Amino acid sequence: MVLHLLGKKSWNVYNGVNVERVRRDEAEARAREEAEEQRMQDEDAARRLAILRGEVPPGLPESAEERTKWPSAAANADGFGPGRSRRAEAGAPAREQRRRRMRGEDDTDRDIRYARENVESTEKSKQVLLTPHGDDAPLVDDGGHLVLIPPPPDQRSISNTGKNSAHGEKAQAKNRGREDGQFSMHFSNAVGNNSSEAKPWYIQASRNFTNEKAESEVILPYLQDKDVWGNEDLLRKERERARISSSDPFAAMQLAQRQLKLSQKDRATWEQQRAAEVGRQKSHKRRR
Repeated sequence: MVLHLLGKKSWNVYNGVNVERVRRDEAEARAREEAEEQRMQDEDAARRLAILRGEVPPGLPESAEERTKWPSAAANADGFGPGRSRRAEAGAPAREQRRRRMRGEDDTDRDIRYARENVESTEKSKQVLLTPHGDDAPLVDDGGHLVLIPPPPDQRSISNTGKNSAHGEKAQAKNRGREDGQFSMHFSNAVGNNSSEAKPWYIQASRNFTNEKAESEVILPYLQDKDVWGNEDLLRKERERARISSSDPFAAMQLAQRQLKLSQKDRATWEQQRAAEVGRQKSHKRRR
């Protein structure tokens, strides 16, 4: 076949008409999919809202795929016919049976009877859904607060039976005090547990650092002038003070500062002595 005639064939996939038809079909399929998704979301929202209201949720409607899968469903609405066996084998939901009249009733009596049966089934389903179970707990307590985690059965029974009894009130007060102690913090407990009489570390008596004796008593109040055997040791505090100063960086800095000042003073004294000696030598030479 000549190549310039290939694009004019109706079966060519690159033909302009075919390409346009494919794009149109894809757009239509996308629109149908979005509409079906929106419909499913609306139905799901309606079912959740009915469940939250305590009502019987509506049944799941038939999707578009099932309607296209069983085209003979409209002709066999009563559930009988050639399409029934195929639906049963494929697991498709069974259709509602045709409403037949009983002997001696007309269409109005039949509709009334079916309406009464529907109401009774709805009431039964509502009672089953709204019947409280033993393990269920209310979402709101007596104070109107939400209870995310229900209490254990023993505490629940105590709270229920102890409203009108002194024992129950004592138990509730004890539980409230325990919870208050676990989940609350007061400024009076900031220093420590049961330390209301203890003084904070920043409240201390005034210290007099001018006297060396007072300074030694403040710095080393726990030391005594005795060794471990009970003998008198007058130099114990001096040794302890020297040990603390040797491991204290601020004390080392102070010592270095004092040594620097002492060296500067010694150098100034040496320069003065040297200048005086040079002056005496010059005067002696002038005398000669």
